[in-house]
Amino acid sequence: MPRNADTDQEPWWITNYRGRNPLQRYSHHNRTKTRRTVDFYIRYLSLEPNQTILDLCCAFGRHTHELTQRGFPRAVGVDLSADMLAHAISSDAAGGQRPRFLRADIRALPFENASVDAALMLRSFGFLDTTREDLGVFEEIARVLRPGAFLGMDHFPPHSATTKVGTRVLEGPAATTIVRTTWDPATARLNSHMSTRYEDGRVDPLRSSSRLYTPEELGAMLVEAGFAVQGQFGGYDGSPISEDSTRCVVIARRV
Repeated sequence: MPRNADTDQEPWWITNYRGRNPLQRYSHHNRTKTRRTVDFYIRYLSLEPNQTILDLCCAFGRHTHELTQRGFPRAVGVDLSADMLAHAISSDAAGGQRPRFLRADIRALPFENASVDAALMLRSFGFLDTTREDLGVFEEIARVLRPGAFLGMDHFPPHSATTKVGTRVLEGPAATTIVRTTWDPATARLNSHMSTRYEDGRVDPLRSSSRLYTPEELGAMLVEAGFAVQGQFGGYDGSPISEDSTRCVVIARRV
C-alpha cells in the first residue's frame, strides 16, 4: 500500500475511507443532488444503455446506483476502499438490478486498452502528492477509454470561497465534524484538519490535502494526456465557467 515517504504513514485518501466511519461522516448526501448530476452527464456525455461506464472513485456508489436504476446496466463503480465498496454493494439493488462494483486503484485500472465507453470522476481529483501523479491519472483513464469516448469530471478551482481559511462545522444525522482549513498559495493545496464526533461519543481525528487546479490547468493536463476539452461549466445547471465559479465541471473527449 502506498505510504508517505516523510511520515511513513498511509496517505489520507486511504485512512479517511476505512471502516464504517465514512458512512456516518458523509451520510448527508441526498438523492436530489445525485439525480441532478447524473442527468447532466447522461446529456453531455450522450450516454447509452449498452455502454460500459466507469464511475471512478465511486465511494458509496451513489452515482453507480443511479445510473443502474436509469437503465445503464454496464455501469461499474470503481474504488480502492474495500469498506466503501462493501457498503455500496450492501445497498438496495437499483430498481431490481444489482449494480456492479470493482476494487481497483485509479492509477492502474484493470481494463484493456480502449475498452471503455465513458468515465466519470467526481470530486476525486488532486488528492495525490504531485502534478505528475495527477497527470498520470488522466493518462490511465485515457488508456482505457476508446477513441471518441467521453470523460466527465468536476473539481473545485482556486477561488476565495473554495480556499477560505478558518473553521466550519458540518452537521450530519450520525456525526458532527469540525474542519479547520488552511490554504497554501505556493503549492495551491487546500489542507484540512478534521475532528469528527460520532453518536456513540467516539472522536476521530482526520486530515486531507488537495491540489486545486484552475480550469486552464485542468484543460492543459487533459490535452497532454490525450483528451480534447469539449466544455467547461460552472455547475450542473450548465452555466458557463467564469472567474466567479466555485466549481469546474469538465467534459473531455478521448482523441
